[in-house]
Amino acid sequence: MNGSELRPIAFMVMPFRKRAVANAPDGAPKEVDFDALWDRAFRPALEQLGYLAVRADIEVGSVIIKDMLERLAFADLVLADLTLPNGNVYYEVGIRHVAKKTDCVLISADWSKQLFDVDQLRSLRYPLTDGAIPEKIAAVIRKRLIDQLDNVKNSITPYYELVTSKAASSVFREQLETISAFQSKVRAARMMPTPEGRKERVAALVEQCAGSSMEIPEVAFELLTLVRDNLSWEELLTFVTKLPNVLQKHGFTREQTLLAKSKLGDHQSAIAGLEELIRLHGETPERRGLVGGRYKRLWRDARQARKNRGEAEPDLLERGYLEKAIKNYRIGMGLDLNEYFCVCNLPGLLRARSGAGDQEEAAFLDRLTVLATQRKIDRGEDDGWARSTLLGAAFRVANVQEVAWLALEVVQEGAAAWQLDSTLTDINDAINALPEAETRQQLSKYRDQLAALIK
Repeated sequence: MNGSELRPIAFMVMPFRKRAVANAPDGAPKEVDFDALWDRAFRPALEQLGYLAVRADIEVGSVIIKDMLERLAFADLVLADLTLPNGNVYYEVGIRHVAKKTDCVLISADWSKQLFDVDQLRSLRYPLTDGAIPEKIAAVIRKRLIDQLDNVKNSITPYYELVTSKAASSVFREQLETISAFQSKVRAARMMPTPEGRKERVAALVEQCAGSSMEIPEVAFELLTLVRDNLSWEELLTFVTKLPNVLQKHGFTREQTLLAKSKLGDHQSAIAGLEELIRLHGETPERRGLVGGRYKRLWRDARQARKNRGEAEPDLLERGYLEKAIKNYRIGMGLDLNEYFCVCNLPGLLRARSGAGDQEEAAFLDRLTVLATQRKIDRGEDDGWARSTLLGAAFRVANVQEVAWLALEVVQEGAAAWQLDSTLTDINDAINALPEAETRQQLSKYRDQLAALIK
């Protein structure tokens, strides 16, 4: 083709250089050379189709944001590779979806699993078993693009397909008002002063929202959380079966399902399921914390069984559960120090292990727990557990004055808002670990008053 000939522009959105494939599934390479993928497969295919192929690093130095936005807005074609969950790629796809009605084609390796928001969108898949992109694989990818690109490039983007008019927008506003009313009912259910009242309200809300309302993720997940916090674990498993298939497969739903199985006594299956979820979809503080929590429960059961037998020293099995709990909470903590779920569970376990440096680290992590939870509260991001976490930390560090103040808050706001059912077990462990009898007695008084609120 003549170099001066006017050609349509194809802007390629993709990662650069060599990138590791996290938790590589079967058939996937451990690493992908995206520069080789561009040079040997994507660019030659686009040029053969008559495009001027452009990638973000085509110029010397970084492409400034204005250039990138203009290319996304005005390119005749945008080709986006979603093989890896790359934040920049997802961001640029979102801009293109709004900027132009058609000619945004999503592509990915056939083993790739997209994130939830785009998993339902149509994409062009290609085989990729060798991340070095040898010529044999590059040729197959080129042919796949050349044969199929014209068939998919005119598909309308989700924005233009779903947000079509002012009338549609008014419908959306009506839906927002409906969801707002639903959220008010959720708040009312959580504020009921007795467990019986909360259960009755939650059961009624679940029945009211059965059917098509479950198709709305915000509604389904809010109800799932309500059922988890107020009904039985058996009822949670039943509720999950009523969700649409796509929401049953969602990571949050799978986490709660496995938690329910553990609460019903099947800890080992829950651990195996959570480990598989991590392998397939990656690490999160929540998932590692859930694994740590299952080992923590196994450790507590083994410890209690030993005490019932009158034995003083833990055996290898009990010690192993404790070590695995600590290990998983440590991994989760390292993923994000601002997520207190893992951090707050470590101090009690470290004090129970009482190895070299454990007491000092436990004291430090208690301070970190207070900082992380207070940060969440100050930023308006309390997920319902921040205040109960502060309460547990106050008991662990034997701050009687702080415990007294927080206990008064619990009385005023209700036990449900403070997740007392789950917190009391940790509070008991914290009191039992204290060396001073007088302090134990003072804290036990507040513990007993708090326990009375959930009877």
